[in-house]
Amino acid sequence: MKYLNDVNYKDCVGKVFKSKSSGDFKVFKSKSSGDFKVLKYNGSTDVEIQFLKTGFEKSVQLVQVKSGNVKDPYSPSVYGVGILGTKYSPSVNGRTTKEYMLWCHMLERCYSDTYQKKKPTYEGCEVSDKFKSYEYFYEWCHKQVGFDNQGWHLDKDSLVKGNKVYSESTCVFLPVEINSLLTKSTASRGKHLIGVSWNKTRKAFVATVSKRKGKREHLGYFKTEIEAFNAYKTAKELYIKEVANKFKSQIDLRAYNALMSYEVMIDD
Repeated sequence: MKYLNDVNYKDCVGKVFKSKSSGDFKVFKSKSSGDFKVLKYNGSTDVEIQFLKTGFEKSVQLVQVKSGNVKDPYSPSVYGVGILGTKYSPSVNGRTTKEYMLWCHMLERCYSDTYQKKKPTYEGCEVSDKFKSYEYFYEWCHKQVGFDNQGWHLDKDSLVKGNKVYSESTCVFLPVEINSLLTKSTASRGKHLIGVSWNKTRKAFVATVSKRKGKREHLGYFKTEIEAFNAYKTAKELYIKEVANKFKSQIDLRAYNALMSYEVMIDD
């Protein structure tokens, strides 16, 4: 009879193994959390088990052991990658917590095919290993500037332009007014450069910039598309700095510095 460490755990389901101090044990297969072993039998309603992959221990009923209906909270279960853990509940008094909603939506954006079909800009996005842990993400949120502010969004783009990874070094909380400043609208603006359209009546290119509450400011008519884009670029960068200064005392300093140095590119 072998010790469990002497074999590949994938080949041990249903087999009996020898423990070093507590007799023999049998490895069982769960429906969703990998394999586990029984550590101690205290009665039909109190069976101590341990999951082989994570080492997590818990007490379950005997009927659950037989059916395999046991769950390891440290096994990836949310969108196939998220690890819930045991420290923080997803809900309090029947209401889903803000932290859990943020975490789930972040994972959905990156790992849900259905979501990405609706929002293709999230294709290729991913979540850092640390952020895949709800326990870590929960604690990180409570250390961040702006987390407690109602209506502020988790943003991954302002610190690193074009960023595709949600992580502790790339994410900040920002008010909607700032978050919407940097949102691309490639699908809605047509074939021209950002901030530029064609006026048939004038037979000229038009530059406009969106400001607060969607109001658009007309910047003028131009002979070439590049001239119109340059007018937009200047106006947009000035407006971003204006908004950054408005929220300077409220937002993360990293976000403020990134906004003050933000540059509109021709391929945005």
